[in-house]
Amino acid sequence: MKPIQSFDFMVNSVIISGEKPTKGVDAELAPNPNQMNRLTGFLQDGTKVVVSQRPGKGGMDFNKLLGGKVFTVAADGFSPVYEKGDDKKPTKTQKTEKGIPLYSSSGFYSMSSKEYPALAVISAYTLLSESGEFVYIITDQQMAAKQNLVLSSEFDIDLLLLELTEKLGDAQNCVSQYDEAVNKRRQRLLVRARDDAEAEGEQYSGASFAPLAVSRKDGNPFVLFCWKEAGGLTHQAKVSRMTSKVDNTSERTVVEFLVAAEAVLLFQQSPEYLDLLNQVEAGLPVSVNYVGGNVLRTSVSFRQKFTNAANSGSAYGDAVYIRAATKQWTKGILAIMQSSHPSFPAQDYNAHHYVAMCRQAEVGMSKVVSSGKGAWTSPVAPSYDLAALLTA
Repeated sequence: MKPIQSFDFMVNSVIISGEKPTKGVDAELAPNPNQMNRLTGFLQDGTKVVVSQRPGKGGMDFNKLLGGKVFTVAADGFSPVYEKGDDKKPTKTQKTEKGIPLYSSSGFYSMSSKEYPALAVISAYTLLSESGEFVYIITDQQMAAKQNLVLSSEFDIDLLLLELTEKLGDAQNCVSQYDEAVNKRRQRLLVRARDDAEAEGEQYSGASFAPLAVSRKDGNPFVLFCWKEAGGLTHQAKVSRMTSKVDNTSERTVVEFLVAAEAVLLFQQSPEYLDLLNQVEAGLPVSVNYVGGNVLRTSVSFRQKFTNAANSGSAYGDAVYIRAATKQWTKGILAIMQSSHPSFPAQDYNAHHYVAMCRQAEVGMSKVVSSGKGAWTSPVAPSYDLAALLTA
């Protein structure tokens, strides 16, 4: 899918992981200043790669990658390295090292580490809420599963409502799959804390283990759907299990989390639904295309980046992605993490909490023609029109 805006040059970021989820990427310092540092790891499709770090100040301090405690990184400006011919110009043959394809990157950014482990690191289309507190995500796999329904009767309307209810059900939650593993980890840590207390001759006063499930705040499904009127006009709507209301006591806007049936009922009161209903009742068939996605809360560290970006006019770094993703669907890389109680194991939550840390997946730049010096525009995170893709 092409972005809304075209660019002369696109720079992509990729996810590189160790051989196992808890095994660090293999990093090696260059033997001398004239050579590049090397990182060896695996792409999402399982391809083993060697990545050299290009000169510059991008990314984390490479020395932090040497201890094997960084499990997954995002490699910015990822591109293949080609052999050079007799004329010293690059050929179309990619270089290899010990039979492994060689790439280069402008810098590496930690997405999962021993200190801050991620349950998963994924790529997705992302849309940030105005506050940066929530991120809507739709993966390529979800986009590939888009569905179509032609509405021409009340029966079809009822069928759409049933489809929405199913799409918004708990079975579509994207983080509940981690509950079992997180429960086992919690149990191990709590048993260890109890054993340590008893070994010190103390009475254990920390949290007790009980299997927990995901909080209703995290990983909830939503549905993005688009439709065309008979005249060709395109509409879109997002049906979510989140809704905002003003608290009568504090007069503050608070977010409520609904069950699927409540969300569909709320949708039936929306202008978008009434428009659909009016079209069908007027005898004008409506073609509806829809796809399911999920909503996650963002991490504390990302929300701080969001605040910093909002308060700065920076044209580089995290602000580039944040500025684009707040306005339109933008490709992002996300680390999904479990957020433990800050006093764990002394205290524990009554449900699992999961958050996402987001960063750019690509940026685009174009030549500044008027300069005449080969200058480039500041980087922009490309945006995508998912409604156009759904209705294509």
